[in-house]
Amino acid sequence: MTSVLALLAGLYAAQAAGPNGFYDMCAVTAAECQPVAATRSLGFDEVDRINRAVNGEIRPLVEPEGKDVWLLAPSEGDCDDYVMTKRHRLIAAGLGSDEARVAVGVAKGQLHAVLVVRLGPEFYVLDNLTDEMLPVERSDVRILTVQSPANPRDWLKAPGSVGGAGRAVAAGR
Repeated sequence: MTSVLALLAGLYAAQAAGPNGFYDMCAVTAAECQPVAATRSLGFDEVDRINRAVNGEIRPLVEPEGKDVWLLAPSEGDCDDYVMTKRHRLIAAGLGSDEARVAVGVAKGQLHAVLVVRLGPEFYVLDNLTDEMLPVERSDVRILTVQSPANPRDWLKAPGSVGGAGRAVAAGR
């Protein structure tokens, strides 16, 4: 088992700071940052449909340097806006917050936010840079931090990662 899979499975518990923009969003939209119990199981196809729909609905827009605003369902936005929109829709469809967790990592040399979804024993990365849901070990994103399964406001650091999550930035699709 890789260290990232062990982290996602809850075997590591090193605390980390989440992205500032995430905490700012929590201050405005507190419900998005609370633990939510699953109400039903979702299959791969349903999660894939939601992932693709959100990727198609939001137009990519890179935020200006020094700005990190996390939004829910904007018409245009960056990686964290896609992530929060996907997470919101998956939880509304029945997935628990412990099964749909925001992660920040490095992709294409930049910090980048993705959603990590647990379906059965597998963890998949939902990324705005691709419509394909990839198992975490096949994703191009090197995960640095991820939300705790117990509380979305708490973040965990991946073993061997350097630093905190910082500002999440990624180029458009």
